[in-house]
Amino acid sequence: MSVVRPFFMGHIESDGLFPYPEISPDEAETADILGRSLDQFAEDHIDSRAIDTEGEIPTEVLSGLAELGIFGIVVPEAYGGFGGSETLYAKIFEKVATIDTSIVVTLGAHQSIGLKGILAYGTEEQKQRFLPPLARGDQFAAFALTEPGAGSDAASIQTRAVYDADRDAYILNGTKIWITNGGFAEIFTVFAQTEVERDGERVDRITAFVVPRSLGGVTSGPEEHKLGIRGSSTTEVHFENTVVPADHVLGEVGRGFKVAMGVLNSGRLGLAAGCVGGIKDALAVATRAATERHQFDRSIASFEMTQRKLVHMALEAYACESMVYLTTGLVDRGDADYSLESAICKVYCSEAVWNATNEALQIAGGMGYMQENEYERDLRDSRINLIFEGTNEILRLYTALAGLEEPGAHLRAVAKALRDPINQLGVLSEYARERARRTLVNPDLPELHPDVEAIADPLSEYVADFAGAVEWALRRHGEKIVERQLVLERIAAAAIDLYRMAAVISRADRGRRADDGERGEAHVRRARLIVNEAWRNVRRNVATVRSNLDDDVRVVASELSDSGGVYLPGQSRVGAR
Repeated sequence: MSVVRPFFMGHIESDGLFPYPEISPDEAETADILGRSLDQFAEDHIDSRAIDTEGEIPTEVLSGLAELGIFGIVVPEAYGGFGGSETLYAKIFEKVATIDTSIVVTLGAHQSIGLKGILAYGTEEQKQRFLPPLARGDQFAAFALTEPGAGSDAASIQTRAVYDADRDAYILNGTKIWITNGGFAEIFTVFAQTEVERDGERVDRITAFVVPRSLGGVTSGPEEHKLGIRGSSTTEVHFENTVVPADHVLGEVGRGFKVAMGVLNSGRLGLAAGCVGGIKDALAVATRAATERHQFDRSIASFEMTQRKLVHMALEAYACESMVYLTTGLVDRGDADYSLESAICKVYCSEAVWNATNEALQIAGGMGYMQENEYERDLRDSRINLIFEGTNEILRLYTALAGLEEPGAHLRAVAKALRDPINQLGVLSEYARERARRTLVNPDLPELHPDVEAIADPLSEYVADFAGAVEWALRRHGEKIVERQLVLERIAAAAIDLYRMAAVISRADRGRRADDGERGEAHVRRARLIVNEAWRNVRRNVATVRSNLDDDVRVVASELSDSGGVYLPGQSRVGAR
């Protein structure tokens, strides 16, 4: 089940969207207790300024957090963990993000992606062996995919693992870069090219391995000097003739790319939950600053432009929270394909937290620019989120291209049927009915609370319009659609806003049903503002899928490339470094 994929076909999957999921009472209580414990621990033991300045999280801080149990939230009790849901993990991740960004990055690298491959794809023996010390925080995990020549293009990795039949082991050689927790992790999920047989030929395919540092031949480079998240460990990791037993293969030999993508889905969702915490924290800091800062004998919180900034931050927090916890609800159901939803959450929430921290600094004015305050550190720390776990550019392309798969296959089937219309009458009739239905009848939503129903109308309208634009783009560009990145970007942007609308409508409906008073009205008010903005974005992007100035963009880009960056033909180049 997916909420987003059906949008590309002009459908709304109400079963995945309604009712809005809620955390169980037991886990809600656990999240509250653990959250308060984390706040108290942070007050007593965590100095974020020192972590940023010294570039290191003290060992005693990690040990104390391990005692609280946060490093094994999603690990089942059978393997020494807490056995919590994805929703509980997101709640704790969100909380830790409000305490210290370097710590939450360390937690994510360990639990969202570092041990996730073992949890999702490991054998029972692998889980029993590796998970208990990781869940306790006695050992830490890392995810080793990126290489000097393989970032977004993960399939081009060069690290190799050669099978040695005499030792029933793989000999691993290669270098990974920018590995979070790389300086101290004991357990690595490593991806390497291996030779496998496909259709009678020997070819290279990626395989995933569990590689303990204790195997030998595993060394870490020096700590990288970063713009932000300076307290987290980021290093190169080198594998030199590391003998990896065959029973350390994670999943199937030659099927490691599937493992990598599955793990990154989890990482993106955890990252988005952390961004929710970051936005809420930025809003609280900015509101306090706006209230305390006076200009022209008035608090600047009384000025409409400042109010708009604060309101926008609050709406972004509501929207991101709605999207993230709708998605974790899908995951916890156990029958969901949430790859598009997690990518969308990562893209939208990472940009929202960047904008929120930037606005918080702006509200603080000159004081926000000074190192003595937290604003500049928050801004530096939040920038990495647009790059982590797949850049936002790549994830926009992924969202569009993955969403286009089903309508593309549908159109190919129709094209094939047109060559034999008599025998393929069923395919053509179904296509005609679908086109007519989408043209005349918007996708249905279930019965909503009356206060939410009017707000929700644009979702049905624009899901239908979106599907029409998707079909037009496929017909217009065909297989060359993969090269029309600006068109794909608009398709992705529309899909993101549709999911934002859907998540907010679902949450507001539940919130309004649960409370007839001020809190219920607050849900409706926020939904109205968010949906109003979102459908206008969708309308603009759907329109510019068909009509745009992309040819002019390509010409200007070519002029810039040919001139080495001179902004106007015929001008001399200045300021080149």
